[in-house]
Amino acid sequence: MCGIAGIAFNDASREADAPTLARMVEIVRHRGPDSQGFHSAPGIGLGVCRLSIIDTLTGDQPIATEDGSVVVICNGEIYNYVELREQLLAKGHRFRSHSDVEVIVHLYEDDPDGFLDRLRGMFAFALWDAKRRRLLLVRDRLGIKPLHYAVTREGIVFGSELKTVLASGLIAPTRDGATIKELFALGFARAPRTMVADVRRLLPGHRLRFQAGDVTTKRYWDVTFPDRDEYDRSVSAAQWAERLREKLAESVRLHLRSDVPVGAWLSGGIDSSAVTALMSRQLRQPIHTFTLGFDNPSVDEVKRNKLLDEFPEYQLIGHRRECREEHGECLPKAVWHREQSFGLGVDISRMLISELAAQQVKVVLTGEGADELLGGYPWYRAETILRPLAGLPEPVRRCAARGLSGRWPGAARILMAPAELNLERFMTLTGSAKRTVPRNLLAVDGEEPAEFARPDGFDRWHRFAQLQYWDIKWRLADSVIPHVDLPSMAYSLEARVPFLDHVFVEFAATIPPWVKLRWFREKQVLRQAMRGILPPEICRRAKFGLSAPTGDLLSGSLAEMAESNNGWFNPDCVRALIAQHRQGQANHSRALMIIRTTQIWDDLFLKRFPCAIA
Repeated sequence: MCGIAGIAFNDASREADAPTLARMVEIVRHRGPDSQGFHSAPGIGLGVCRLSIIDTLTGDQPIATEDGSVVVICNGEIYNYVELREQLLAKGHRFRSHSDVEVIVHLYEDDPDGFLDRLRGMFAFALWDAKRRRLLLVRDRLGIKPLHYAVTREGIVFGSELKTVLASGLIAPTRDGATIKELFALGFARAPRTMVADVRRLLPGHRLRFQAGDVTTKRYWDVTFPDRDEYDRSVSAAQWAERLREKLAESVRLHLRSDVPVGAWLSGGIDSSAVTALMSRQLRQPIHTFTLGFDNPSVDEVKRNKLLDEFPEYQLIGHRRECREEHGECLPKAVWHREQSFGLGVDISRMLISELAAQQVKVVLTGEGADELLGGYPWYRAETILRPLAGLPEPVRRCAARGLSGRWPGAARILMAPAELNLERFMTLTGSAKRTVPRNLLAVDGEEPAEFARPDGFDRWHRFAQLQYWDIKWRLADSVIPHVDLPSMAYSLEARVPFLDHVFVEFAATIPPWVKLRWFREKQVLRQAMRGILPPEICRRAKFGLSAPTGDLLSGSLAEMAESNNGWFNPDCVRALIAQHRQGQANHSRALMIIRTTQIWDDLFLKRFPCAIA
């Protein structure tokens, strides 16, 4: 795991300024405190700070081929590097290390156009081909590792984080008003946007090529689903569950490859418990697990449930920490590492558990991704139940909505949403439609959130699969994963996500929707797969969604928020929201959190940058 940075110039004779590269690397040293390395040559400058996980002795980067013509810097892990290394050695390649990253340059030597298909892992890397004078920027298939870039008149500047690019001093940061509109509408901002207009995020499953001043991007992978009538109905639910267990166990085995201690984030739910139980089976030694609770009982699941670390047969060494109201003081640090404003306190809670875990291990496995792949969110059940009513005449739906408004308000909104699974219906299903921007709040201009771009064959997919696609492409990549990578790397902790191994993802896409959601029970196939591996009470346990006491964490900032005016928001509108919130007329916690974190972001990234938050 590392932080990477670099500059490539249109002028093939120009060399990168060493102090600039050093500054870009240093600002993300939290991603890799163990060592630093640089490569500078006409037209290119690369820098990296390394968190040593695999081959701690000889795996420092940059790493090059035997003749030095291909150089790579990589943030992430190549989990199938052992098998790839053996294949490459058999073909005559010579290795100078036992690093997983070194396989990248040798694979590229053999097949510059198709080498990405052979990589299995989480990664964001930059590869410089000196002979072709070509720079490749590549992001893993699911977007687990971040990669930012900006195209300038001189060339291209890139790095793991937004702050890496800004630290180059090669762009003048300006606000992107469209990003803040997406944050209010969706709860997150979709790539390629960032809070800075000229800085972009490379999309998951994409590669960028920079050559002779020309920049092109291309998708090399995308998740796809069978047509609605092409699922394999000859396989029973029990057989699907058995296959899922085998695939997940294989992914966990690969994710355990490490030369340093590995632990796990553990909640009361089945996802992290499944990963941890499979770890326990494979390691057969005590495992450190890390759990976060909350002093607010409405969002706490630890006190109400028995967790896996309380079952002695799993040999888990459980560590607990509690998120309390006073942790709202961590907002500036959370914004510094999240690099955008946000509407929930999840980033703070993830930083707390990361800090706890980093005291014991360098790597943790987590359960993220299972809900998107296996239909674990409430909106899958809601869509399954309410979809047959979507084609009814509007007066009928309106009448039904009035009848449901008291008992199931979300269903009432869904009934009045468009029948087509577009952006508006997705927002309604996921609950973001009720978080629209309050009128006259924004003082910045920007485009409205753009409609989803449909992939080939989308209309032939089962409705359940269509919903999964948007979850995987947008919520997972732009909301869920950043809550894992950025807070963990703030404490030099590598978080691995076995459910997001692309081989497992491709397998999960073939499981029929009616197997994933059986008897309107979410993730039933996973529950069946883990019978005999997890305690029955955990297999049966209903999903308790990840949340945080946003209102509690925000309470100490309301007065300061009311006095701040940085040009993003209408001050009178902000004060009105605060007054309504304080008087209990409405719960504006999410909107106020976005406002407050935007104020903090503006101060850190536009006014005081590069004043780092330790």
